Amino acid sequence: MLAGGDQGGQFTKVLHHSELRAIEIEWKPIHSERRRPLIFCLRDVSALLSYEQLRVEVDRIERRRQQTENLNRALELERLALATKVMECPVTGLPNRRGLHVSIRAALKTQRENGGRISILFCDLNAFKEINDLHGHQIGDDLLIEIGRRLQRSLRFGDILSRLGGDEFVVLTMGIFDEGDALQLAMRLNDAVSQTWSVEDHTIRPSMSIGITISDDPDISVDELIRRADLAMYEAKTNSDQHISFYHSSIDKKVRKNIHLRHQLEGALQHKSMFLAYQPIVELDDRMVVGMEALLRLGAIAAPIATPSEFIPLAERTALILPIGRWVITQALEQLCQLRSQGSDVTMAINVSPLQLKETGLSDFFLSQAERSGVDPSWTVIEVTESILIEHPDLATSELRRLREAGVKVHLDDFGTGYSSMSWLARLPIDTIKVDRSFISDFLHDHRKAVVLEAMIRLSRDLGLGLIAEGIETVEQHAGLLAMGCVRGQGYLFGRPEPLTHSCAVPA
Repeated sequence: MLAGGDQGGQFTKVLHHSELRAIEIEWKPIHSERRRPLIFCLRDVSALLSYEQLRVEVDRIERRRQQTENLNRALELERLALATKVMECPVTGLPNRRGLHVSIRAALKTQRENGGRISILFCDLNAFKEINDLHGHQIGDDLLIEIGRRLQRSLRFGDILSRLGGDEFVVLTMGIFDEGDALQLAMRLNDAVSQTWSVEDHTIRPSMSIGITISDDPDISVDELIRRADLAMYEAKTNSDQHISFYHSSIDKKVRKNIHLRHQLEGALQHKSMFLAYQPIVELDDRMVVGMEALLRLGAIAAPIATPSEFIPLAERTALILPIGRWVITQALEQLCQLRSQGSDVTMAINVSPLQLKETGLSDFFLSQAERSGVDPSWTVIEVTESILIEHPDLATSELRRLREAGVKVHLDDFGTGYSSMSWLARLPIDTIKVDRSFISDFLHDHRKAVVLEAMIRLSRDLGLGLIAEGIETVEQHAGLLAMGCVRGQGYLFGRPEPLTHSCAVPA
């Protein structure tokens, strides 16, 4: 080979055929109006090279060709491996979000050409964060792998399962024609996932919520399909006994309303446009006020924005309940300090959400605020729901134990609406149970509820626990509870939740 450039040069090339031959190529520039044109001359120079020289050159060329092929093959394998990695979940090996998008685009193309329907089932594990917190991330990853296997085994040929990340799985199928078929598939997936799973010394019974969207529009975008299924999943998580929900246009309206309400919550928190209303807790025999329950209201006193049943669940889902809860604790303790300085002996009950109890530091914050406000912790009450105490006793008990050691009382709120196992009462770190208003409203007309209510009153007394009946609205209910031996109560009969300046008089 002779090197050259645009000033001229030459090289010799061996032609690898049955008969080895060599050609010489020479090029020279010529003078022309065009920029440096070249003229090439080809000559057969086989006779000038020995056979051995030709064979050596052929071997060199073959080795170089093989090296090039091997390099290209390695590069292609690396490209394919990288493409697979980009499209695959590293934990479960399932297609990831990018892979799902590719599959949906292919399904939409098929739908455009052949018609039919596309269905997306958006599956989200319930309480997966709590599983991670309780058992560790390795157990969480192992559970995700197991869930992927269970879902895959439950699908039909042609269905595609993906993991978007976290605890979210998505099923893409073109074999569903109506909501009945989709519901059957979703129920089959839920049944498969809900089977007990044991690993090491842990036993977990997972569950999931499924949102479904079905589309016959081939021009819908991939993101819109996933968005609709995602919204339906959140609907299933909050409002469905089966934890399965279909997308419909009203969900969009609800989402817009929730977004607006969230903005109002954030604004209220930022500008402190919230207030506390206080409802009295009384001795039933003489109606003497012995305590006040602080209840959050959103907006101005004269014009509340939303009801607690609307904004409290949203605040819990968005974790805004954490800063809001701290504000409630601070305000309620300051109000209690004022009441006590005026000679009142009332206690102050403050509701604490499950999310607050699961966050470490609640007891530290509460006790520091009590000290700052000049409030003795024994004047205060924390109200909690039974779900957090029963589902996550270790998380809740450590915080409540420190509060109780400092003198804070713990009330079990809405008793009778959740697990309501009487055997739990002896083990829970509580001082008083508050019977849910659903029992109080019906016990005069429902014999079974009356029997259960009477049993609650008797059992609480035997266990040394206090009992407060919630939702007392009539004189007849008041009299019936007194006859059963109930000592304390709360309800509209004794006072509605109002700002303290407008509330019933608090005795000295």
